[in-house]
This record gives sequence, structure tokens and C-alpha cells, in this order.
Amino acid sequence: MKYLIVNADDFGLSDYINEGIIKGHQAGSITSTTLMIKREYAREAVRLSKENRSLCVGLHLDLDDYLGRDETGTERFGMERISRQLEEPLFFKEVEAEIDAQIRGFQNTGLELTHIDGHHHLHAIPELFPLIVNKMVSYGIKTIRFSREFDLIKYPPISWDEEFFREMKRLLKKNRIRVANHFVKGWQPYDLGSIGDGVTELMVHPGTKEDWRIKELETLESMEWIDAVKAGGIRLISFRDLAEMAID
Repeated sequence: MKYLIVNADDFGLSDYINEGIIKGHQAGSITSTTLMIKREYAREAVRLSKENRSLCVGLHLDLDDYLGRDETGTERFGMERISRQLEEPLFFKEVEAEIDAQIRGFQNTGLELTHIDGHHHLHAIPELFPLIVNKMVSYGIKTIRFSREFDLIKYPPISWDEEFFREMKRLLKKNRIRVANHFVKGWQPYDLGSIGDGVTELMVHPGTKEDWRIKELETLESMEWIDAVKAGGIRLISFRDLAEMAID
């Protein structure tokens, strides 16, 4: 069976992103989203979530102010520099405290926190991923974005070697945390015909401003998209649904 989670990142970042995500959800395409709890339009996003209860909401963990500190350009999120920073105990504790604060801030909204991913995929940094998994266990969070490779348009990709990837799969299974079998980045174009068996997460970034966000929203609202989902035998699900699936 083919299952597809369509997750919209950046909820709460701006009013036009909030609008795009809600429009995509109401069109029947977006099943999940992740909230940037400390951003200017987070309160509006929470209100919209409570008006659209079928939209599954997780945390878009935002560590840019810490891990991108005092850097510009392509090296802003260079992994070598960040790894050196995270080796410093005081800095690591500072980042850990920020992760706790964002999780608690989300929980204080009264919304169900179903899943976690990271702005610029920074949750996937090898020094942080096991910590985040342990936090998820402590806070009762059941699912997380997971892949061996995370590509970024403006910054160096985050990738794991095979040994670390297998180690993290074991950690997730041990703690009964569910993940999609496949991860597909959004940004046009993407091909529903390539969706295989199991659970796939498709990351999208819709909005009612910025050409690339508008284009993505237009696709997600189109009957061609809905028809292609049906024709491909694909069942749209949310991260909440994934959390409730039986674990092997």
C-alpha cells in the first residue's frame, strides 16, 4: 500500500505562508504541518490550527539563531563549524535548553504535538538527532522526519554515513518512534508516479506570496494533483496516522 504524508513546513513564519498552508489543507492535499513556535505569526497559526482540527501539527524546530550564529552565505550552516561548536559543553547545553523551550512552548498552545522536524533540517545534525529523540521520549512525541540525506538549496547538505543511519534506526525502533519509509523534498517539480510502497513524507512550502511558494500551492490545490493521487492508488495520511500504525 502507498501512503503519503504531505507536510508543509514554516507554519507561523508569515501570514501568507499560514494562508497557503490552510488553503492547501482545505483543498484536501496537505495533511500535516510544522509550526515555528517563536516566530511572529505563530499565534495566528495556532488559531488557524484550532479552526482546522483535521490538520495535524508538529514542531518545526528552529535553531537558526544558535547554529547559524555570526555566519553568512553558504558556510552559515557548515557542518564542520557546527560540530566544533557542539563539542563545547556550555554551547551544547544552551542548544538543549532551546529545544526544551520550543517543545514546552508548543505544548502550552493546547495543540497536540504529533511530530518534529527542523528548519533547514538542523534536527538531523548527528550531534543533535539522538538528543532530540531522547527529548521526544520524555515529552511523549511519537514521530519525526527521518532520512539519511537532507539537501538544502542554499547550504551544504546534511548526510549520515551508513553506520550512523543504522544506529539511529535502532534508536528509533527501541523507543517506538515511527518514521516514514521515504522522504521527498518538495519544490517543483515532484512526481507522484515515483511514490512507492510504504509511507512517504513529501515536504512542501506553499504560500500566497513568493513565486516558488505560489507555484507549489497551485499544484496542491489543483484537481490534477488530486486525480493523480487517486490514480496512483495513494492514500493521504497524517503524522498522527503514522503514529497509530502498528510497529513491526
